[in-house]
This record gives sequence, structure tokens and C-alpha cells, in this order.
Amino acid sequence: MPLVAVFPLRPHRDALLPPFLGRAAHAAFLRALAAVDAERATTLHDAPGPRPFTVSIVEEGIRQGRRETPARTASLLHLRVTLLDDTLESLLLTALAPGTRIDVGTLVCHVEDAAHVSTTAGVVARADYHELISQFLVPGASIAKRLRLRFHSPTTFHQQDRHLPLPLPQLVFASLAERWNAFAPVCLAPEVVRGFQHLLVGAYDLRTRLVDTGQGKLVGFLGWCEFRTEMAEPAVQAAATVLAAFATYAGVGHKTAMGLGHTEWIVSARSS
Repeated sequence: MPLVAVFPLRPHRDALLPPFLGRAAHAAFLRALAAVDAERATTLHDAPGPRPFTVSIVEEGIRQGRRETPARTASLLHLRVTLLDDTLESLLLTALAPGTRIDVGTLVCHVEDAAHVSTTAGVVARADYHELISQFLVPGASIAKRLRLRFHSPTTFHQQDRHLPLPLPQLVFASLAERWNAFAPVCLAPEVVRGFQHLLVGAYDLRTRLVDTGQGKLVGFLGWCEFRTEMAEPAVQAAATVLAAFATYAGVGHKTAMGLGHTEWIVSARSS
């Protein structure tokens, strides 16, 4: 059962942090899990293939084009975690319980009690694979002709040892399909995934960011892109629609476990 959880973090001092905090957030997340279940944390770190989680700091400066991320004791940072495997939920909520120390790089923080903050916190969104399937993949289900996705953090695709910072429909939806097939109870057929080549870009408002991940630099895109499905077969249209709903939890593209590719389906822009 995919979910989105947000944990408010209180910095212990004022600081200026790097603009991209994905690597630090990823490390902090795994350290917190390891304090509760070291074996599971190691498995999550070492396992090949798509990761069943994404981690990011919502306020990181790279999203606004800043050269740093300001942290203040008077303000909260927000650690956003998504899970694609519901067996991790109990571990997550235990590992990031109120009062837990979280080190974001060199900055010491603690998790604030969600009941005592004015911002949205805790498990803020949840989906069910079977409900998504029954809503979008069964015969007669609603099919969207336009799908608008918003990319909140820099997004890119790793192609033949290089990065491609463009929301090409085949890359966006094949990335989502890879994660869906890894964790959902029903897989999308290869011919359906190949059919994403018939999706079209209808409109967009995008900009780029240069990201220093700590392991190298890459260029990613942010903003929104609208995809049109009417040229694809009905099965492909249905799959694209369910994957758009799934994108909020899965993320899109390269290094989603470090917060790249934070994506949201703008449902109000959908047209059936």
C-alpha cells in the first residue's frame, strides 16, 4: 500500500546547508531505520533494482533555484518519505517517532510531534494497489485523455551513461512502470509499456537545475508537463492513467531514493 509521510524536523542551530539535500536525507533515513532494524536497513541500501522508498527535504534550496538551504531553529524542515511496500510502514513510524534525533548532514535535528505543529505532518496520503487497479485498469474504467504531472524536484533519466533531463513520455511512464511492476500485485505487460511511445507532450512549463548530488553533477528539470493519450490504445491509456496516480508515491526517473523526481499528478487538469 503506497503512502506519503511527512516528518517535521526542528534544527538545533541556525545553518546554511547545501542546495541539494537528497544524499543527506537518504543517509539520515537509513540511519534512523538501522537504529530499529539494522538488517532491514542494510537490505534496503544494498538491494538491486527499484527502491521501495523515496526521501527528500521539501525546503531544499535547489527547488527554488537557491545556492543554499537556510535552516533556522525557529522554523521547521520537512522530511518527506514515500513507501511502495506497506511492510515498511511500522518500521518507518517507529524509526522516525517524535523526539528522534535526525542528522541532516552536519545539522542535528529532532522529529517534532506532528500534533504540536501547524504544518501538515504524519501520513498525509495513502493509496491501495487493488483500488488503483479497479479504478483505472478494469474494462470500462475512466481513462484520462490528458495527464498533467508536476515535477517538484529536479528530474532526469539515466540513458547509456549519460543523463537526459527531458520529460519524454516513453521515459516518464516506463520509469513509473518499472516501479509499478516491482511492487504492485498486477504487472503491466511489455506491449503496454512499449505503447507509451504513442503518448504525446501537449503542453509544459519547465526549467532546469544543475544538481551536485555529492557523487557528481547532473542537470534536471522542474515544472509541469501535460501528456496526451488519445493516440494510444485503450490499454495504454488506462496504464498511463494509473501510473499518473502512482507517480505521487513512486517518483520519476533517476535517484528517486535521494529525492530527485518528486512528482505529483495534477488531477484538476485531467480531462476524460
